[in-house]
Amino acid sequence: MADMDPFVLHFNARVHGMKRELFSNTSIDGFLDQGDLARFLEALLDSAYRTEMAEALTRYQGADAVEEAASRNLVATFQTLLSRSHGEFRELVQIFLARWDLMAVKSLIRCRHHGVDGPVMGAALIPGPTLTPPLLAEFSQLDSMESLVAALSGWNRNLCGCLRKALPAYHETGSLSELEEALDRAYFVDTVARLKTAEDDDSRMLRAQLQSEIDRINLRTVFQHIDTKGELGESLDSRFLSQGSLPKSLLRQMASSSDPAAAMAHLARTRYSSLVEELYQLLQTGRFSPMERFFERVLMKNVRQSARNNVFGIGVMMDYVWMKYNEVINLRLIARGLAGNLPAGRVRDELYSV
Repeated sequence: MADMDPFVLHFNARVHGMKRELFSNTSIDGFLDQGDLARFLEALLDSAYRTEMAEALTRYQGADAVEEAASRNLVATFQTLLSRSHGEFRELVQIFLARWDLMAVKSLIRCRHHGVDGPVMGAALIPGPTLTPPLLAEFSQLDSMESLVAALSGWNRNLCGCLRKALPAYHETGSLSELEEALDRAYFVDTVARLKTAEDDDSRMLRAQLQSEIDRINLRTVFQHIDTKGELGESLDSRFLSQGSLPKSLLRQMASSSDPAAAMAHLARTRYSSLVEELYQLLQTGRFSPMERFFERVLMKNVRQSARNNVFGIGVMMDYVWMKYNEVINLRLIARGLAGNLPAGRVRDELYSV
């Protein structure tokens, strides 16, 4: 702690204060058990969401109002964290929060690719720190992938400039992966490479987290290849992202396995050895999405552990942001569940871990 920055101490103290405003698991359960959307809205009006909730109710009703308020509150939270940081620490905060801009961009291009519009599209879009609800609404009105890519490239050249180069391949193959992988390289791969020269603890921690996300993406490619009986063929190697902790030689070995269980066995010799059994159980579903959720929980667990071990590090902020994001997702799910009179148990099964 020789290089402890008094500013970071103050920043983290304020983050701890913001964390105390999050809903407890007991409160979340209570919203579901009440089964009453009106009482849920009243609770939000008496919470950290009060300002955005009151404004949203002037233009929307019910679940639509909750989605609007929760999204705007999330953006306000991102912007508060940015405004309270500065210097080299602010650069790391920006890098970490940009992950949510990336997610918002991916949601936009997925909806455009699948021709999703209207309320369904709105429900799928979660804003990022700079890709705000008004911008999302504006971009969601664009009626072609060309116009969307042009708008996104103009909005954030560093993150989305790669989409212009990937667009011809997208049109040629019709595969959304051409665009998504270009974005992953622009954010995850380039950022990890840039952080490799940094020697401070915060940069190393952020780099490790981004490397875990690269591993998650590469494992999805491996299991997609196995699931489709080698459909990726000679393009497999080029699909793997660099800068992850799992070497490409290991990923190729996994991809050549006869089935997912045999591939999973290779992870026993890696940093993910403790996860093999649980991941194997998830594979029985035949879908990778539960594994991705599981990986996210592992990421959150590691961040939380770091936050506890170093209360003066960037992990405190990272832990809070994950919790806040999951809370917003959960509030939106609860609102839709109550509006649709879904059973509490069914909604509870969809909630994100906090």
